[in-house]
Amino acid sequence: MIFMRFAWRVQPRNYLLFACHATNATAQVVQEGRFLNYWYFGGREQKKPVAAAVDEAKDKVKEVADKVKA
Repeated sequence: MIFMRFAWRVQPRNYLLFACHATNATAQVVQEGRFLNYWYFGGREQKKPVAAAVDEAKDKVKEVADKVKA
């Protein structure tokens, strides 16, 4: 966003540079949304239900192993 401001504030205005930075900022926001959806809002479980089931099974096995050790 800082570079977009710079491209707008210089004289003469550099519209091409502004458009490039606007496109880049938009792409980064989209990627951040995809990252947050995958890791924090259930996208991982929806995309790979088998992997989620395996992770859940590993956790249960660890719990049982800890109980046996105690």
